[in-house]
Amino acid sequence: MKLKRKHIGALSVIAVATAAVAATVITLQPEIYISQGNNGFKPKIQRAGATGTLVMAYGDSAAGAQLVYDTKAQAERPARDIYVRHCTPTPETDTTTTPRITCDSESEWEAPINISQSADKTSIQTAWRGGDPVTGRLPFYGDIDKPNIKTSGPVMVLTWTSKYCPDGDLTDSVAPAVNEQNPNQRAIRYLDRDSRIVPFSCTWMAVGRNNGTIWGDPIQLSNGERDAKQDASSGAYTAPNARINISWQEDPEGLQPGDADGPGDGASGANVTGGTDVWYTYATVNNSTGVVTFGPGENSARTSRSRAYRVTDNWDGTTYGLSGQISHVFGADGTNLDGRATGQQVEQGRAGASRPNIAMVGSTTVLAWEETKGSVGLDSGKFVRYLDFAYNTPPAYEPGCLISNPLKNARRVRFLTQEGSVASPGGVNIAIFWKEGIFDKGGPSDIVVRRGMGGLAPSNLQPTVSVNCATSDYATAIGLDNMPGENISSRAPNLTTADNGLSDDTERNAAENALAHRGVLRGDELWIGYNYTNDLVRMWAQLDNYNFWVRKYTFDPATSTGSWALPYNITNITDTRINVREPRFFGTPPSQPTACPTGNPADPTTTDATLCQDRSRIFVAFGSQTNVSPFSVDGPDDLGIYLTASLDSGLTFAPPVEFSTERGSLFDDEDFAFEAQLVTRPDGTRVYGTFNTESPSGKAAAYRSASVAEVDDPVTPPSGGGGGCSAATGKQPVDPVLPLIAGLGLLGWGLRRARRR
Repeated sequence: MKLKRKHIGALSVIAVATAAVAATVITLQPEIYISQGNNGFKPKIQRAGATGTLVMAYGDSAAGAQLVYDTKAQAERPARDIYVRHCTPTPETDTTTTPRITCDSESEWEAPINISQSADKTSIQTAWRGGDPVTGRLPFYGDIDKPNIKTSGPVMVLTWTSKYCPDGDLTDSVAPAVNEQNPNQRAIRYLDRDSRIVPFSCTWMAVGRNNGTIWGDPIQLSNGERDAKQDASSGAYTAPNARINISWQEDPEGLQPGDADGPGDGASGANVTGGTDVWYTYATVNNSTGVVTFGPGENSARTSRSRAYRVTDNWDGTTYGLSGQISHVFGADGTNLDGRATGQQVEQGRAGASRPNIAMVGSTTVLAWEETKGSVGLDSGKFVRYLDFAYNTPPAYEPGCLISNPLKNARRVRFLTQEGSVASPGGVNIAIFWKEGIFDKGGPSDIVVRRGMGGLAPSNLQPTVSVNCATSDYATAIGLDNMPGENISSRAPNLTTADNGLSDDTERNAAENALAHRGVLRGDELWIGYNYTNDLVRMWAQLDNYNFWVRKYTFDPATSTGSWALPYNITNITDTRINVREPRFFGTPPSQPTACPTGNPADPTTTDATLCQDRSRIFVAFGSQTNVSPFSVDGPDDLGIYLTASLDSGLTFAPPVEFSTERGSLFDDEDFAFEAQLVTRPDGTRVYGTFNTESPSGKAAAYRSASVAEVDDPVTPPSGGGGGCSAATGKQPVDPVLPLIAGLGLLGWGLRRARRR
């Protein structure tokens, strides 16, 4: 059934800022659906700087798509492909073209292009509905995971993982036939999911040139011998070529289910077996011809049958086996592999890497990931590791620099690099930040930060890390003399200039929790935000909730010093039945060099002031979710998406306004929205966003734009912090019966301290 459309006009919402003489006006255009099927999934959006072209990538199912099994959702559903649509709005400086294209109507978007072209193809048969591993085999169709897309000049790179892996050997010149069965693709059995045997995934990419309007064929990067997950890419552009890099993880025993300890849905790739490594590939892309030229070859013969390079050292090249006494790994012929016999070997190691993040700065690759400690049961939890290297010279079997506190549990590492900006000499070149604490998955933690001052190497990090940080030996690792990272979330509501909390141990307040960290880095200014609750137990009892807090670091090039401001609450949701969820923190992109050569909109050489970067404008979008106990059988409900803006470098933020028309169950709406992705124009006066929507009739990838302006306003602003979902709209949620939280003394069951003997 086609998803219903919400026919609404342009909505203008005025959010009063802190000054009585000015207000931030956010004017919202109608919400439209970009996906055309009934299974829209994980939309992403990019904006081409040269033309302003908007490109959306999303998953969707064609009519009549075959059923597959979704490990994360634990349900059968139609297989998805990845689609791309684009729209180029008429520039504001063009006063003659009619009709003007705004991209606010679905009809103005070009027809969707099926990029992956795999949902009707199969490369393996498995007993994915259970039954006998051999006689119960059925074709498993090429279902895709979420799309990931990045822009480098006029070139866009789209990556994904898929169950369709027809090429079993990417190092030879033999192209596979459609539906060719891959003898090297493997599968994993999930005993707790009706003993279904689900194929491993492989990594794919496709390139869009001419500002994402012309797309090439999909390119397979790995062969499904190990299970691929968490793909990401980055790049840089020097005409006519883009330099690109791509990373992902591969688990030799398949995608592991979660332990139900954290806030997610599990099967995210965070839980891995020993021998899981980070893989990497690089290439140049000619924007004129579309030719993709990969690196010259493998960095080790051990990366057999793959186009990629094994970067990390969790498999030593010789050790095989399984992590448990029961084998859950199956070959393409349905054989249950013993892990060691010839033809049945499964790579094994002490540690496993997961959730890598990647960027390119000039011609340098920066890569960070989390990794189990490899302590053979002495210590649970993870390290955070970091590498920088020339993008076309990837290392082989490299441990990476351990940059977290080795005695704590560190995970979900993210970093920020200078996008189109140049750091002042000695200033912030990279900011790396992650969750850290003594507790295991789901337990309280803080957000800690290291800044790369004057460079990208581990030796540039502040606070400093050990010169011997690149070690895989557990006994050596836990003895490293890393300085603690700056703790930017500890005691957030209670800090003062005299007591700024930056040196707090992560357990100074072990009841508080911070997560969902995001940030913006522009020149000498760095903002990092995070979801924060002062007390997890009170939150579970609906006496507290998660709000999004921000802390700003400013570097002074005159004195070569910098300082952190105190954190402050942006979202200010006072209704403790609502949590902030999946925040997005983003700034304006670099000036377009042709239209704004100097970056100054008033310069005589500027031909389009809207394409001059205004660094003072930063934005926060966030989802919302019902606040329920972690022991709730049904879990939380997603609600709606909200947007706020700062026009003064984060000194003040306007109270949030509704960005999605979907509002969710607390507002007596059966439709809800979640996981927004947004971009802006360089001047920050236009915002373009996409998000997931869901209703009883299906799922869709939605799009909406907004204009942001500051105008004189004689209205005196209200007193108090304000903001939040209810404050932004003036509408109160329907009063549901508050859940009774019984046995508060037992709430600690969900938290496991990282153990050490």
